[in-house]
Amino acid sequence: MASRILASVRPPHGLNGSWASPSVRQWSSSPLKSFIPHSRGHTRLSPPLPRFYSSSSSSSPSFSTASKTSSSFWTKTAIGGTIALAASATLLNQITKAPQMEASSTSSPRGANVVQDLKDEHNRIGVEKKSTSDLLLSMLVYKLCTFSLLVDLAPKIIHLAEMVHLTPPVYWVVRKTFFAQFCGGETAEDCIGTMKSLGNGGIGSILDLSIEVDLDESDLDSQTPEEIRSRFNKSADNIADQISTCIATASHMAKSFAAIKVTAMGSPLLLQQVSATLVELESRFRAMDQDRDGKVTKDEFKQLVKMLPSPLQNHDSLDVVADQLFKEADKDMDGRVDWVDFACTVSLNRDETRALFTIADNEATATAVPGLFKEDLDDYKRLLTRMEKLCDQAETTRTRLMIDAEQSYFQPAIDNVALHLQEHYNHTPHADGPLIFNTYQMYLKDALGRLQQDYTRAQRNGYVLAAKLVRGAYMVSERKRALELGLEDPICDDIEATHTSYNAGVDFMLGEMAGQQKLIKSEKEGHDTTALSMKASPVVLFVASHNKDSVIRTCERMQDLGVSPQSELVMFGQLMGMCDQISYTLGQHSYGIYKYVPYGPIHHVIPYLIRRAQENSSVLGGVAVERNLLWEELKMRFSAQKSRAQIEGVPVVPAGPSTA
Repeated sequence: MASRILASVRPPHGLNGSWASPSVRQWSSSPLKSFIPHSRGHTRLSPPLPRFYSSSSSSSPSFSTASKTSSSFWTKTAIGGTIALAASATLLNQITKAPQMEASSTSSPRGANVVQDLKDEHNRIGVEKKSTSDLLLSMLVYKLCTFSLLVDLAPKIIHLAEMVHLTPPVYWVVRKTFFAQFCGGETAEDCIGTMKSLGNGGIGSILDLSIEVDLDESDLDSQTPEEIRSRFNKSADNIADQISTCIATASHMAKSFAAIKVTAMGSPLLLQQVSATLVELESRFRAMDQDRDGKVTKDEFKQLVKMLPSPLQNHDSLDVVADQLFKEADKDMDGRVDWVDFACTVSLNRDETRALFTIADNEATATAVPGLFKEDLDDYKRLLTRMEKLCDQAETTRTRLMIDAEQSYFQPAIDNVALHLQEHYNHTPHADGPLIFNTYQMYLKDALGRLQQDYTRAQRNGYVLAAKLVRGAYMVSERKRALELGLEDPICDDIEATHTSYNAGVDFMLGEMAGQQKLIKSEKEGHDTTALSMKASPVVLFVASHNKDSVIRTCERMQDLGVSPQSELVMFGQLMGMCDQISYTLGQHSYGIYKYVPYGPIHHVIPYLIRRAQENSSVLGGVAVERNLLWEELKMRFSAQKSRAQIEGVPVVPAGPSTA
């Protein structure tokens, strides 16, 4: 089981990346081409999967040969590494059980300005209230993450430890180190103490059931399409129940979030097919727009509808349907429709138009836009129903939902679901703000354009766009896929370009807030409208970043625009166990600040922990300031302990045996 979970740490071979170009031609060279929809329709859900999905599979000859020749070496490595890690963890365990030094009585000075405190590299607010054992743990984990070789070998060590039946000691080491640093517990209830502790520091929580969805090639090959579909639906129902518990637990703390991964709500294969269909449909729309004004005429609209694999493909009634849809989409009645209105009207999310994407059984109708079988569309409807049920619960308990970004070959479908939910649950003003937040990975070149497009969609349909901005966590694998498939690199060219994209996203969202604030002032001249309220803002921004410069820049922009920290129109977030100085400083100044608190059984959470080390190794390796603060706090405590011991006449170090 663990080997299959570990497989999900690595992105699928040759697939992870942005949809740099949505054409079917580019899909044809993908390892998934055997089950990606094409002009003759989808094959059913029984495809061969990339070797990524099964790290222990013997289907790859090269992998098998390499395994045989190096088995003895890696077995010894696993045993030696496990023993070494176990010894280190045992030493850590003994240290943390030692008598605790009291926290230093001298608190870090607090400035009147949050920016000053964030810039202060000697501000120990994030460490001064922690126990000595927690400080030692953080020092150890941060240091381990600077060893790139250890981080790179971690998946192999754990996999090989499983092969030689040394999983229990390895899990024990992980539980005592990385799990303790980055996770809140193994169950939602285990996290309540962590949530309360964060709340005492002015920090909210985003409770995250960290269970990865993986696929096993051998399992799929041995099952019928019906068995595969039943398996994924049962799994999705089970995880939906667990997320329901997550929402219920998060509701114990006011204004909390629960995180959701859409891939857990249905078949990953289905989401890949939906994504391929959505991407190709938008590509056809752009190609149809020959004058490049972003709109299509009525005739062009009808041609696009006829590209879908509709059961009405060869019937005159399709013209009637297309005419009705165009009339609905042409809201300003100018005889032209842009992509936003087209996508809202001809949508997989609508019961009225979902059938247009249906491929009839045993038919090989050649259509420009790939469709889905009826059973797949039924499963997609089930996915929406699961999500809507969770949203209903969240609305009742006043718990907000954070929809996470995932691999790029799932993302178009995830965005489609997220926008559907925002339209239904973010339209009514709430005192606590919008219910559904979607995530944008700003290191992708097209991220800013999609953010702006989704804002336009929200404005036209009367709901609040709630967006969490992250830089992204799949840079290496995205670029690897682009290189292997000969595609344009979807990632910004360098780190400075990524910073520029991220800042542009923040500026866009803050600009829309400022624009609305000016509008309110002009309409209510003479009234006090200096602070924009949650009920009036068209957008809510969640700045999820460990980059201190980005946080400082956002705070400065908020001050310039008069956006109140207490309004929570702008919120900030970091992962549990990382960048505590930023988090606690923002909490001290009453900013909306949240920590991701992941939880789950240790064998399920290992992929998350390895990804934290792998994808954030550059961040963790650069937290010299954070480690220095930990060390300063430990020295301060030792100095205070030494002073008290000397005053009381008690030696700091036990005296040696008497020589008398």
